[in-house]
Amino acid sequence: MSLSYVSSLRNPLLKEYIKLQRSRRYRHKTKKIALEGPNLVSEAIQAGLTPQAVFFTQRYFDQAGKGWLTDLPPAVKQLVLPPALFNEIADTETPRPVAAIFYFSEADNNQEAKSLLKLVLILDRLRDPGNMGTIIRTAAAVGADIVYYTAGSVDPFSPKVLRATAGSIFHIKVKQAADPLVLIKELKKSGLQSVAASAKSAGNYWSLDFRQPTALIVGNEAGGVAEKLLAESDNTVSIPLCGRVESLNAAVASAVVLYEIIRQRSEQKPCR
Repeated sequence: MSLSYVSSLRNPLLKEYIKLQRSRRYRHKTKKIALEGPNLVSEAIQAGLTPQAVFFTQRYFDQAGKGWLTDLPPAVKQLVLPPALFNEIADTETPRPVAAIFYFSEADNNQEAKSLLKLVLILDRLRDPGNMGTIIRTAAAVGADIVYYTAGSVDPFSPKVLRATAGSIFHIKVKQAADPLVLIKELKKSGLQSVAASAKSAGNYWSLDFRQPTALIVGNEAGGVAEKLLAESDNTVSIPLCGRVESLNAAVASAVVLYEIIRQRSEQKPCR
């Protein structure tokens, strides 16, 4: 194992790390992501990913990182940064001093056989990083097959979304829907019912039969699911609001419906 000591932002790997944090286009072009914090880095490694480069402080290496860092393949570049320099590349205000560059991208175009899908989530123009990350985390928790997102959504591989997923993004397929209307039609042909969450729906979410394969569509925080997707949906469902609030946020609404799906299916195959 060979450590490199870096003292300047001019280092090419540090420059790339910062660019990966800031540029959606660069992340998708290079098929790389920037991860910060031991939890995310550890989740990626446990999922079978190998980092291109790891950055950390000497104190982190001495106190917590020596064990797992020495187990990394020799090809992984390991850079030791002064605390002040690490703070400069960090995306959080109080960073835990380890970060890494990983090769990772969304699911391949033909990776999923739609006829085998049982639970699909489609996120329509979701823009809040916290909502996106939390929904991906919940989808992974309930055993969903894949999460699609439409154009206009926040990038699921941005630093804020990655943190909100708590590493669950490495355990579920995530993919952009090139044409969500075509996608819904394909899923329906493959035997999935399409269900849109809509505040305007007269049907309560627990009244629908979710035991059959389902594609759940969750919409934009402000405007909900696009009208053309609502029109293509087999059913719409809503969550009753008994108190003096106008709506639930997208992440909470998704969790409520997803766990109702699991509850209905629990007699067939419990998740635990």
